[in-house]
Amino acid sequence: MHEFGPGAGRTVVALHGVTGSGLTFRRLAPRLPNFRFVAPDLRGHGASTKDPPWDLSMHLRDLRETLDAAGIARAPFIGFSFGGRLALEVVAAERSRVEKLVLLDPALHVATARANERANAMLADTSYASAADAVDERVASAFAPYAPREHWEMWAEQLDQGADGRWRLPASRAAVITLWSEMATPPPPFDQCRLPTLLIVGAESDLVPQRLIDRYKYELGDFLEVKTVRAKHQVIGDAADEVAAAIGAFLAR
Repeated sequence: MHEFGPGAGRTVVALHGVTGSGLTFRRLAPRLPNFRFVAPDLRGHGASTKDPPWDLSMHLRDLRETLDAAGIARAPFIGFSFGGRLALEVVAAERSRVEKLVLLDPALHVATARANERANAMLADTSYASAADAVDERVASAFAPYAPREHWEMWAEQLDQGADGRWRLPASRAAVITLWSEMATPPPPFDQCRLPTLLIVGAESDLVPQRLIDRYKYELGDFLEVKTVRAKHQVIGDAADEVAAAIGAFLAR
């Protein structure tokens, strides 16, 4: 479990997306200096166990045990991508744990075709000759056209070097494939999970289309605030200042 920010700061629980780790939030945390970020590596990711099962129910159990061990009974939750889906599952299962909800371009319900495409893509072994090569590739790719090189240098610090000398993301490919399948299942209905919610979406991301935003607005009503930032899916990398400002204002209310 990673912690960023002052120990005496207001605790927020931060959940990363597939192939990532709790280090995802390291660039966001300094922009919210009054908050203590608690960001676990989810099962199959980072330094956490890679053992199955990897389904949503196991992630909920892991998270419950982790937060109980840390003495965190209730806090705001921030979820990026799959972390947003997991945070919503927490609300549905244990509403009392979640004070407020921040969803960063969340993968709440992924279309079957997209989930299948992404799961199949994970069958390939993506690796890099060096961390520097990984950064160069990301900077040149369409992943995040607005993120500074600094973001990708921090991203590369989570890479693991294998016995073959190659560098890879710190995630079990089997776990990630399982989670793409889980994200293709319907999420808990928002109208059963009503609490103050901030939805931040990338203007150039297609993960949260307008029809879903309209549906969430209908189901949550005044509980939902929507913020669009100039970004693709990697909203923390592409628009860290805007994202932090929106989160800070939302949590202060």
